[in-house]
Amino acid sequence: MKSEGVPSKNIAKMIAYKPTTIMHKVDRTIHAVKTVKELGIEPEARMFVYAVLVRLSMSDSTWKKKINVMKSLGWSEKEIFTAFKKYPLYLTCSEEKLRDVADFCFNTAKLDPGSVIIYPKFFKCSVNERLQPRYKVLEALKVKNLLKSKKIAWLLVEGERIFLENYVLKYLDEIPNLMDIYRGNVVAETKSAP
Repeated sequence: MKSEGVPSKNIAKMIAYKPTTIMHKVDRTIHAVKTVKELGIEPEARMFVYAVLVRLSMSDSTWKKKINVMKSLGWSEKEIFTAFKKYPLYLTCSEEKLRDVADFCFNTAKLDPGSVIIYPKFFKCSVNERLQPRYKVLEALKVKNLLKSKKIAWLLVEGERIFLENYVLKYLDEIPNLMDIYRGNVVAETKSAP
Protein backbone atom coordinates (compact mmCIF):
# COMPACT_ATOMS: atom_id res chain seq x y z
CA MET A 1 0.00 0.00 0.00
CA LYS A 2 2.91 2.31 0.69
CA SER A 3 4.14 1.71 -2.86
CA GLU A 4 0.73 2.99 -4.06
CA GLY A 5 1.19 6.21 -2.08
CA VAL A 6 -1.01 5.38 0.90
CA PRO A 7 0.29 7.28 3.96
CA SER A 8 1.26 5.21 7.02
CA LYS A 9 -1.45 6.88 9.13
CA ASN A 10 -4.12 5.71 6.65
CA ILE A 11 -2.69 2.18 6.62
CA ALA A 12 -2.77 2.16 10.43
CA LYS A 13 -6.33 3.55 10.40
CA MET A 14 -7.41 0.83 7.99
CA ILE A 15 -5.92 -1.93 10.15
CA ALA A 16 -7.39 -0.44 13.34
CA TYR A 17 -10.84 -0.11 11.76
CA LYS A 18 -10.81 -3.57 10.16
CA PRO A 19 -7.87 -5.75 11.30
CA THR A 20 -8.69 -8.45 8.73
CA THR A 21 -7.50 -6.00 6.07
CA ILE A 22 -4.00 -7.42 6.42
CA MET A 23 -5.35 -10.93 5.74
CA HIS A 24 -6.23 -10.17 2.11
CA LYS A 25 -3.91 -11.24 -0.67
CA VAL A 26 -1.48 -8.52 -1.72
CA ASP A 27 -2.77 -8.49 -5.33
CA ARG A 28 -6.34 -8.02 -4.17
CA THR A 29 -5.39 -5.16 -1.84
CA ILE A 30 -3.37 -3.44 -4.58
CA HIS A 31 -6.32 -3.89 -6.98
CA ALA A 32 -8.67 -2.26 -4.43
CA VAL A 33 -6.27 0.65 -3.85
CA LYS A 34 -5.81 1.20 -7.60
CA THR A 35 -9.58 1.07 -8.23
CA VAL A 36 -10.22 3.66 -5.54
CA LYS A 37 -7.45 5.90 -6.88
CA GLU A 38 -8.89 5.59 -10.42
CA LEU A 39 -12.22 6.81 -9.05
CA GLY A 40 -10.45 10.00 -8.00
CA ILE A 41 -10.07 9.42 -4.28
CA GLU A 42 -6.57 10.39 -3.23
CA PRO A 43 -4.69 8.19 -0.71
CA GLU A 44 -4.47 11.14 1.73
CA ALA A 45 -8.24 11.79 1.61
CA ARG A 46 -10.34 11.06 4.70
CA MET A 47 -12.67 8.70 2.79
CA PHE A 48 -9.85 6.77 1.09
CA VAL A 49 -9.60 4.22 3.90
CA TYR A 50 -13.36 3.53 3.84
CA ALA A 51 -13.42 3.36 0.04
CA VAL A 52 -10.64 0.75 0.00
CA LEU A 53 -12.34 -1.28 2.75
CA VAL A 54 -15.63 -1.21 0.83
CA ARG A 55 -13.91 -2.28 -2.37
CA LEU A 56 -12.06 -5.06 -0.51
CA SER A 57 -15.31 -6.26 1.06
CA MET A 58 -16.80 -7.41 -2.25
CA SER A 59 -15.83 -9.43 -5.27
CA ASP A 60 -15.65 -7.85 -8.72
CA SER A 61 -19.02 -9.39 -9.62
CA THR A 62 -20.71 -8.03 -6.47
CA TRP A 63 -19.16 -4.60 -7.12
CA LYS A 64 -20.53 -4.61 -10.68
CA LYS A 65 -23.93 -5.77 -9.41
CA LYS A 66 -24.13 -2.83 -6.97
CA ILE A 67 -23.15 -0.39 -9.72
CA ASN A 68 -25.81 -1.91 -11.99
CA VAL A 69 -28.47 -1.60 -9.27
CA MET A 70 -27.68 2.10 -8.95
CA LYS A 71 -27.79 2.48 -12.74
CA SER A 72 -31.19 0.74 -12.79
CA LEU A 73 -32.37 3.44 -10.36
CA GLY A 74 -31.46 6.06 -12.95
CA TRP A 75 -28.00 7.05 -11.72
CA SER A 76 -25.10 7.62 -14.09
CA GLU A 77 -21.65 6.21 -13.29
CA LYS A 78 -20.50 9.73 -12.54
CA GLU A 79 -23.30 10.17 -9.97
CA ILE A 80 -22.66 6.74 -8.43
CA PHE A 81 -18.97 7.50 -7.93
CA THR A 82 -19.56 11.10 -6.80
CA ALA A 83 -21.71 9.66 -4.00
CA PHE A 84 -19.08 6.96 -3.35
CA LYS A 85 -16.40 9.62 -2.87
CA LYS A 86 -18.58 11.36 -0.29
CA TYR A 87 -19.69 8.25 1.60
CA PRO A 88 -18.26 4.93 0.32
CA LEU A 89 -20.22 2.84 2.83
CA TYR A 90 -23.48 3.38 0.95
CA LEU A 91 -22.45 0.71 -1.56
CA THR A 92 -22.28 -1.88 1.24
CA CYS A 93 -26.09 -1.87 1.45
CA SER A 94 -28.01 -4.80 0.04
CA GLU A 95 -29.64 -4.41 -3.36
CA GLU A 96 -33.05 -4.46 -1.66
CA LYS A 97 -32.04 -1.69 0.74
CA LEU A 98 -30.66 0.45 -2.10
CA ARG A 99 -34.00 0.06 -3.93
CA ASP A 100 -36.13 0.72 -0.81
CA VAL A 101 -34.25 3.88 0.12
CA ALA A 102 -34.31 5.16 -3.47
CA ASP A 103 -38.06 4.47 -3.61
CA PHE A 104 -38.61 6.44 -0.39
CA CYS A 105 -36.37 9.33 -1.48
CA PHE A 106 -37.81 9.75 -4.96
CA ASN A 107 -41.42 8.59 -4.65
CA THR A 108 -42.38 9.45 -1.06
CA ALA A 109 -40.17 12.39 -0.11
CA LYS A 110 -39.96 13.61 -3.74
CA LEU A 111 -36.29 14.50 -3.37
CA ASP A 112 -34.34 15.45 -6.44
CA PRO A 113 -31.51 13.07 -7.43
CA GLY A 114 -28.91 15.73 -6.67
CA SER A 115 -29.93 15.80 -3.00
CA VAL A 116 -29.50 12.06 -2.66
CA ILE A 117 -26.09 12.22 -4.34
CA ILE A 118 -25.03 14.92 -1.88
CA TYR A 119 -26.27 12.81 1.07
CA PRO A 120 -25.54 9.16 0.15
CA LYS A 121 -25.79 8.48 3.89
CA PHE A 122 -29.51 8.06 3.14
CA PHE A 123 -28.79 4.51 2.07
CA LYS A 124 -27.50 3.54 5.51
CA CYS A 125 -30.63 4.89 7.23
CA SER A 126 -33.64 2.73 8.01
CA VAL A 127 -36.68 3.77 5.99
CA ASN A 128 -39.13 2.65 8.70
CA GLU A 129 -37.19 3.72 11.78
CA ARG A 130 -35.61 6.97 10.64
CA LEU A 131 -36.55 8.36 7.25
CA GLN A 132 -40.31 7.79 7.32
CA PRO A 133 -40.86 9.14 10.89
CA ARG A 134 -38.81 12.26 10.16
CA TYR A 135 -40.61 12.81 6.90
CA LYS A 136 -43.97 12.63 8.69
CA VAL A 137 -42.82 15.21 11.23
CA LEU A 138 -41.60 17.53 8.48
CA GLU A 139 -44.91 17.13 6.61
CA ALA A 140 -46.83 18.00 9.81
CA LEU A 141 -44.65 21.10 10.23
CA LYS A 142 -45.29 22.09 6.59
CA VAL A 143 -49.06 21.82 7.06
CA LYS A 144 -48.86 24.31 9.95
CA ASN A 145 -46.40 26.55 8.02
CA LEU A 146 -43.73 25.93 10.65
CA LEU A 147 -41.06 24.54 8.33
CA LYS A 148 -38.98 27.39 6.94
CA SER A 149 -36.76 25.37 4.60
CA LYS A 150 -38.12 23.83 1.42
CA LYS A 151 -35.03 21.61 1.19
CA ILE A 152 -35.52 18.72 3.58
CA ALA A 153 -32.86 16.22 2.48
CA TRP A 154 -30.29 17.20 5.11
CA LEU A 155 -32.95 17.12 7.85
CA LEU A 156 -33.61 13.46 7.13
CA VAL A 157 -29.97 12.55 7.84
CA GLU A 158 -29.34 15.10 10.63
CA GLY A 159 -28.16 13.75 14.01
CA GLU A 160 -30.93 12.40 16.25
CA ARG A 161 -30.54 14.86 19.14
CA ILE A 162 -30.46 17.89 16.85
CA PHE A 163 -33.49 16.70 14.87
CA LEU A 164 -35.50 16.03 18.03
CA GLU A 165 -34.62 19.40 19.58
CA ASN A 166 -35.13 21.52 16.46
CA TYR A 167 -38.03 19.80 14.73
CA VAL A 168 -40.00 17.87 17.34
CA LEU A 169 -39.60 19.29 20.86
CA LYS A 170 -39.47 22.89 19.62
CA TYR A 171 -42.98 22.63 18.11
CA LEU A 172 -44.84 20.60 20.73
CA ASP A 173 -46.86 23.69 21.77
CA GLU A 174 -48.12 24.20 18.19
CA ILE A 175 -48.55 20.46 17.43
CA PRO A 176 -49.05 18.61 20.75
CA ASN A 177 -49.07 15.16 19.11
CA LEU A 178 -45.82 15.74 17.19
CA MET A 179 -43.89 13.26 19.35
CA ASP A 180 -46.58 10.64 18.68
CA ILE A 181 -46.33 11.36 14.95
CA TYR A 182 -42.57 10.90 15.21
CA ARG A 183 -42.99 7.62 17.06
CA GLY A 184 -45.58 6.43 14.54
CA ASN A 185 -48.41 6.33 17.09
CA VAL A 186 -50.71 8.68 15.15
CA VAL A 187 -51.23 9.68 11.54
CA ALA A 188 -50.11 13.20 10.66
CA GLU A 189 -52.28 15.68 8.80
CA THR A 190 -50.83 15.99 5.33
CA LYS A 191 -53.06 18.64 3.82
CA SER A 192 -52.95 22.27 4.76
CA ALA A 193 -56.15 24.03 5.68
CA PRO A 194 -57.73 26.06 2.84
